[in-house]
Amino acid sequence: MADRLTEEFVNLAEIDGVSYQERKVADYLIQRWSEIGVMLSEDGTAVKIGGDTGNLYGYIEGTGSKAKEPPVLFCAHMDTVSPGLRKKVIIGTDGKITGDGTTVLGADDRAALAVIYEAFCEISEKHLGHPPLELLFTPCEEVYTVGAAAFDHSKLKSKMAFVPDCSGTYGVYSSQEPTLIYFEINVKGKAAHAGFEPENGINSIAVAASAISKLKQGWYNEHTTLNIGSINGGTVSNAVPAECVIKGEIRSAIHEDALGTWEEIKNIFEEEAEQIGADVLFSEDIRLRAYNKEDSEDTSTALGKYKAALLKRGVVATAKKSFGGSDVNVLVRHGIDALCIYNPMHDIHTTSEYTTVSELIETKELIKLLMTE
Repeated sequence: MADRLTEEFVNLAEIDGVSYQERKVADYLIQRWSEIGVMLSEDGTAVKIGGDTGNLYGYIEGTGSKAKEPPVLFCAHMDTVSPGLRKKVIIGTDGKITGDGTTVLGADDRAALAVIYEAFCEISEKHLGHPPLELLFTPCEEVYTVGAAAFDHSKLKSKMAFVPDCSGTYGVYSSQEPTLIYFEINVKGKAAHAGFEPENGINSIAVAASAISKLKQGWYNEHTTLNIGSINGGTVSNAVPAECVIKGEIRSAIHEDALGTWEEIKNIFEEEAEQIGADVLFSEDIRLRAYNKEDSEDTSTALGKYKAALLKRGVVATAKKSFGGSDVNVLVRHGIDALCIYNPMHDIHTTSEYTTVSELIETKELIKLLMTE
């Protein structure tokens, strides 16, 4: 079974599928799951988001004594970050699995896709009883959960979900994920010749610089970060710049604080613009909404069930405060008790990304427990 799981992971990892281009991954998954009698249907999300792939959804009837129990959802994303084309997977003699150093490996999140598939294969082969299971494989998670957000969540019957997408040591889970506000600020000044009549211009870059100097970037407070990521303004060196566009993001473990930080930023820019007669326009997009997981031993909750399954594997669950975000942000917003759980992936979003054969096996066994108990 170890060889089969490793082969499944390698097959998935080597398929090209960066965000908005997951078509080959989806086709592979549809074929593989159909071979074991599970039909995955694809929704119309591709058209909505401008990609080539929709969300894949599957429903598996429960069996045995657990057939009538509440269904449980297992969710993973199909896309990888760049560089993620023409990946080559290398398996070391020590069981470490890497790329060739020119691309990401794609264990984020192909390892999850592999262990979910192999776990269910073994459950079927051993005729183990399980509750009804739902599957959701999403495109464009890496670009702020665009695919999951476009899914029709009324299709889901599950009130509990497990999403293997948390990096770290075996047994980790995300106890929080942030609100993320992407924003753009357009400062409009007035053009004038910089040598002949600078006094007749209104320098938009000067407004932006003065406002930004008053912002506390990095950790805005103990649970909120602020980053100005790009500034673009002006056209030539001998003209007062009439327009400047600033792009940035806010992340916060507390949704209301993210909103409050955005209001403070707008106030600062408005004050600076007013002083020299510039105009300022704002736009924002709340791409993630924060959630926090309360500690629980109750196995009727996703966290309690996860803890119990880990204890059977001799491991204690470890909480991790994440500022990354995942499809769990979307599922929680739709009333599902979802948990972002350990996925065997390390140095993610880099060309040094790796996983190991032993960790894939351990995670597959954990998923089997979550599917059956």
